[in-house]
Formats: sequence, C-alpha cells, structure tokens
Amino acid sequence: MMQFTCLKPNLSSYTMRNAAHSRACRKSNSVRPSLWLCLTGLRKPLALELQSRQIFGMSRLSLPVERQKEVKSVANIQKVIFKKKRVKSFRELFVPLGLGVLCSWTYNNFVFRPLEQAMDDPDLPELEEEMQPMFFPLPLTWKEVKQASYRGSDPEWQEFIKLSKQQDLIQQIRRDLAKIILNAVKRHPLLLLRVGNKMKVRRYWLDVDFPLEPPPEYIQSGIEIGNDYIAWTTQPVEAGTVRRFQRVLWPSSMTISAWSFAKVVTADYFGKIANMIGFKTEGPPTLEQILTRHRQLMKGSKISPHDGPSLNPQLHPAGVDMSPEPSIKQPKQNQESSQDESENIVEEIMTGLRQQFSGPLSAFKKTFAKSWKQATPNPPRGCICVSGLVEIETTKAYLIFDVIAHWDPQTRLYDIDSLAAGLRRIQLKKQVPKEGF
Repeated sequence: MMQFTCLKPNLSSYTMRNAAHSRACRKSNSVRPSLWLCLTGLRKPLALELQSRQIFGMSRLSLPVERQKEVKSVANIQKVIFKKKRVKSFRELFVPLGLGVLCSWTYNNFVFRPLEQAMDDPDLPELEEEMQPMFFPLPLTWKEVKQASYRGSDPEWQEFIKLSKQQDLIQQIRRDLAKIILNAVKRHPLLLLRVGNKMKVRRYWLDVDFPLEPPPEYIQSGIEIGNDYIAWTTQPVEAGTVRRFQRVLWPSSMTISAWSFAKVVTADYFGKIANMIGFKTEGPPTLEQILTRHRQLMKGSKISPHDGPSLNPQLHPAGVDMSPEPSIKQPKQNQESSQDESENIVEEIMTGLRQQFSGPLSAFKKTFAKSWKQATPNPPRGCICVSGLVEIETTKAYLIFDVIAHWDPQTRLYDIDSLAAGLRRIQLKKQVPKEGF
C-alpha cells in the first residue's frame, strides 16, 4: 500500500510535465514537433500505466502458483500437414453421373410422356366427382305417392290397345300362368306328401285386366351429404322394402293370431270352471278320450277323474287281495318303482300340456295362415294384371289356388317378384267320416 502511495505522485507529475511539453510544442509555430518525438514522449507514461495495472491486477496468490496457472493457460500446439487435393477416381465421377441419367430417363418415360399423351388425347373422359353424395334415410318417413293415370297418347296405353286385339296371345298368357302355378306346387314338399306326386292343370278361370293407372311409388326422407353441402331430401324406395319394415313395426298377423290363442285358452278355462260348479254338464267321452284312457291303463298310470269312471272295479273284483308278494329284493324294486313314477309324472305333465294347448295352438296356426301375406313389391310400370283361380288335379285331391300376377309387355314375361298365390281349398277324391265308421 505504501508502494502505491509513492508511485502515484511520480506518475501524476510526469504526466503533467508531458502535457505541458505538448502544449508548448503546439504554441510554437516556428518549430513543429515530429511524430517520432510525440511517440517517444508517450511511450514512458504508457509503460508505467501498464506496469501499475499488472502490479495491482495480480492476484493475492504466491508467485509459483501464479506461474503454474499461466503455464496451464498456454494453448497446446499441434502439427498440421497440408496435402494437395487429389484427383477424383473414375468411380466417384461416373457413378453419380450414370445414376442421374438413369433417373431422368425413367422420369421422362414414365411420368412426362403419359401426361403429354393424356393432354393430347381429344376424347379424354371427364373426371368423376371426388365423393358421391351419401343419403342417410330416416325410419317412419315413408310416403306413398300416387301416379297420374294413363293417357291415350302414353306408350303404355298404346301397348294395351295392341294387346287387346291379340286374343291368341291373351290365351297364351293364361296358360303360362297356370303352368307357373303347377311347377310351384310340384316343388312344395308338404303338398306332395299329402296329395301325391302326379299333378296336372285341370282348369283355370283367369281374367286379364288393363290398369287405368300405374302402381304407386314410395319415397323416403333423409339427410344427404355431398362434397360441399348437407341437405334434407327425399329419394324413392322400393315398395317391398317399405312393406317389410311395416310388417316388422306393425305385426298385425302375429297380433291377431295371439288374440285367437288367448281367446281359446280363456274359453277352455272358463268351461272347466263351469263344469266344476255344475252349470255345464260334460258330454259323453269321445273316441280319442277312450283310446287315451286305455293307453294309460296299459302303462299303469292313474286316470284323472274328468276322463270318465274308473275301470279298477271291473279289472280287479272285490275280495281279491292285490297286495304285492313279499320279496327279498324289496329295496331294488322300490328304486325302480320310484324312477318309473317320476317318468310317468313327466309324461302325464307333457300329455296334459299337449291336450290343454292343442286347441289354442291349432287356432293360432289357422289364424296366422289366413292373415299372413307375403310382402310383395309393386309390378313395373305398364304391366297388365292377370288374376283368378287355378285348379290342379292330383292322385288324391283337387287343389284350388287364388292367383294374382302381372305380365310385362316389354319383356313378354311374368314379373315373378310381384306374383302372389294362396291355397283356397283342398277337395279330397275319397272322403271318410271324421269320427270313423
């Protein structure tokens, strides 16, 4: 610290002298100081300032430690060898060049040339739309649309006029429909089992009608989504599809059949209650009841009281001991008898259920067969209607069918999808009494 106080006055005095000397040089216009003299005068004070900075800027560490720190900060010197740029080999030059030529040739032949040919082609087809509009139908939005009646100038009506003048063609149309019904009956397995295999058309009563208006059409509402729009629209729908949905949503045939089943079950139940009270006397047993009673007696099961009087007094007269004889194998016989009793109970329950629900089930089947109608689509526009009766003769019976069909003048064929036929009656050739002889 003492060294600092001693050096500072000397430095300031020297600086002041140097400044005075420089001012004296500027004031003297006769002798101009040279650049060398100015630099020489400034060298000493600068050296002193640098020395003072080094002295006061040194750390408080010892000198050996400071020297080691300076030695570590010296950069490592490495030898570098400069070589001349060598000439590229044949592979480095021609391999990239060959790959570039091959890629350009491939791109030109397989990309540019087809595009040029397509642009030069005058019969270029129009590009299809990116996305076809999608229609999402909503249920219960069907609507029947009636068509306008035929006019005299319509082609369908002109075809009707031509057809009405061809009586031979009309007779052929009737015969074709009778043959179609005959072929359909021959492929029906239940009818074949009941009436036999040999069949032929006996006679038919078919009328040909020319409709005054085309069949109605159905439309359905829904949401249509296109490329750049969403709209509420209507589109046509097939009549057969609409009728199938209506049958599922409104099962009229099943409802009517279930009502018939419940009605017969209720009537039987109230009839039994009336018999128990005594308001209604039970009639004589039928042949089926007598046969059922004999079968139960053969099996050894008990007879219910309503089946008739018991036959045990007749089969086993009084005074005869019917107790089982003593036997050594009594436990085994008891096991077998218990199994037989359980089986007999199950058979009795099943027989009772069949007898109890046989009438309601038959009523259900008959009502369902009468009310069930197949969902048929509408015929094409311009078809004529052929309807009536077709009678088919077999080896055992006569079959009569109700038929309605549509003949298309454009195709000269029947529209099979809209054809509907139902069995009206079966008349057996040999009939026997229902209750037997």
